[in-house]
Amino acid sequence: MNENSMLQKVSLDIEGMTCAACSARIEKVVGKMAGVREIAVNLPLGRAMVVIDSDSALKEQIITRIEQLGYSARKSKEKDKTQKIAFGLGTKLLISAFLTIPLLWAMVRHYTLTSSIWIPDLFLQPWFQWVLATPVQFVIGAPFYFNAWKALKSKSANMDVLVVLSTTCAYLYSHYMTMHMMHAGGSDPHAVYFETSAMIITVVLLGKWLEAAAKNRSMKTIHQLQSLSPQTAIIIGRENHQETILLSNVKVGDTLLILPGEIVPTDGRVLNGISSVDESFVTGESVPMGKRQHDRLIGGSLNIDGILTLQVTAVGSHTALNKMILLMEEAQGSKAEIARSVDRIAAVFVPVVLGLALLTLCIWSFWLSPGDFKGALFKAIAVLVIACPCALGLATPTSILVGTSRAMESGILFKEGKYVEQLEQIDVVLLDKTGTLTHGTPRVTDLITDSGQEHRLLRLFAAAEKGTEHPFAKAIVKEAVRRGLPVKDAVSSQVVAGMGVIAQVDKHHILIGSRTFMNHSEISIVKFAQATEQLEIEGKTVLFAAVDGAIAGIIALMDTLKSSTPQAIRRLKKLHTEIVMVTGDQRRTAQSIAARAGITTVYAEMLPQDKVDLVRTLQRKGKRVAMVGDGVNDAPALAAADIGIAVGTGAEIAKEAADVNLLHSDLGGVADAIVMSRKTMRNIRQNLLFAFMYNILAIPLAFMGYMAPWVAGTAMALSSVSVVANACRLQRASWRS
Repeated sequence: MNENSMLQKVSLDIEGMTCAACSARIEKVVGKMAGVREIAVNLPLGRAMVVIDSDSALKEQIITRIEQLGYSARKSKEKDKTQKIAFGLGTKLLISAFLTIPLLWAMVRHYTLTSSIWIPDLFLQPWFQWVLATPVQFVIGAPFYFNAWKALKSKSANMDVLVVLSTTCAYLYSHYMTMHMMHAGGSDPHAVYFETSAMIITVVLLGKWLEAAAKNRSMKTIHQLQSLSPQTAIIIGRENHQETILLSNVKVGDTLLILPGEIVPTDGRVLNGISSVDESFVTGESVPMGKRQHDRLIGGSLNIDGILTLQVTAVGSHTALNKMILLMEEAQGSKAEIARSVDRIAAVFVPVVLGLALLTLCIWSFWLSPGDFKGALFKAIAVLVIACPCALGLATPTSILVGTSRAMESGILFKEGKYVEQLEQIDVVLLDKTGTLTHGTPRVTDLITDSGQEHRLLRLFAAAEKGTEHPFAKAIVKEAVRRGLPVKDAVSSQVVAGMGVIAQVDKHHILIGSRTFMNHSEISIVKFAQATEQLEIEGKTVLFAAVDGAIAGIIALMDTLKSSTPQAIRRLKKLHTEIVMVTGDQRRTAQSIAARAGITTVYAEMLPQDKVDLVRTLQRKGKRVAMVGDGVNDAPALAAADIGIAVGTGAEIAKEAADVNLLHSDLGGVADAIVMSRKTMRNIRQNLLFAFMYNILAIPLAFMGYMAPWVAGTAMALSSVSVVANACRLQRASWRS
């Protein structure tokens, strides 16, 4: 049995995380539990994806262990909580700011340049500042104390510990001085620093609110997808009885009626009707798609102008829409290797900061400024605040969150966030031919016969092939329909396996088939020998057609190149990737298609195992390989490649084996995905550079006393905001290279 079948993924919502040290602590502890194979904690999403052995009891044990660490955890059910969280933080921020502004106003008296600004006398009273600062410290700031206590109880330290230590020191010192002055009957506003504690809490709340708002905007695509499914559907029962029922009651095999202007409620295939359907929200294709009998319909798409009846093929979590939502959430919840490296650094960052703050206090108190305990204390507070690793923890996951959301809008679905990082490193792109570079079905490209006889013969040939299931037969009938020719039923029709068709149409004896079929029927094809040779050089398949015992013409068919393929190949070359075609088709046909697409390296007549061997050969040479395909025969190579990319029109097994799914059939999506990956990784590196440089430069300034605690708190919050704002630029990025 496959080991993967014995594993399951569990999604948990976690509350109480405030920095990268929190997520790293959870990953370290839970990752050591027996039965846990893998865990990735996403700080911005507040969610953990855990891969465990198939044991239902283990889920509850994991939740209990996380709660013992000081966080709350539960199985993910409600996905759309970001707006509520942002609103709650916004309300707290307004109250905190309202109480803090008078303290900041009074603070201007501390500085010579601003000492002339008028200040209400009440604001200068230490007891009044104490009244304003107390609810900010212990009511608005209560979650910081609660989370810091849980962290310390679990023998860890996080950002909340730094915030609580710094603000409590400033508050208690100011409270002591206030009580002392009230007892002594004096009043010196310069002796208290209530504005420091209140300002730090307020700016930290500001950073959290901006992060929540950014997350809310980044989750917009998921929210839109979730809203696409209607609540009800019209079901057609026995004797064509129609009834509106809840979508949750719809079952596979039911027949539904889709009226013009309605959202397709679930996946299925068209039983009757013709219509145009807008699938842009699901596939990224802006042009409505024509739908007729047997065509696939995707739940969430919009039926535009016709009445359709649909047979349900999937419901609930098995629909394409819900699978996309799940994969997108998993992608944003998983971690790239660069994020894990950052987390390992952040996990030890907070204890180091605590040591630096204590060292600062000691050095200034006993060496640099003996006796000035107040000055030493406030320098230590500034070090505590300025060194919070918030920006460091947000640098990677926020960019992954925004980047994968933006990619989804373009019809590119990453199954895990780590594939964003891996795709950037690709050297070689292997492209399957059929269905990837081409349409995947043969089309009539040439009809050569006597002058003026094209339409007459095509009508006869289409009638002979009508009802035959061979792809070539369907292509001939489709070509006749495209030209507006009536296609009659043959009087009689017989398929000769592997050779062709014999039919009676309008009193004419028709034979259509291969060269061997003509030779076997003793029909000379010399008349069209030269044209046949030229068509075969072009990689086309030639069928010979005879009427009443004499050769009448030839029909050339070919799986034609998609119109978007040449431009997509040019874009991939501009991205400095090596392009290689791999196909099971014959060499002459493969080389013809490759030449039209602009591809110079071709591997033809490749079996599935041959494709896998090619992938591994390139990997042994140090190449990072992406495989793009759509068929069942591509699945092994998709799984073996560093990155497997499945085209939207492909087989389900190919989509399952791939790491990235293109929700449309345009090969340009591969170039879009690579550009998106590179821009996202560049954005992450910018964030990390800023976060590291911020700490490297700011900590020495705080140590030397050049940064007041409230300024340190503001700078710390703004560093997080800057990282989030930089990540949000990806939402407006263009993936066109």
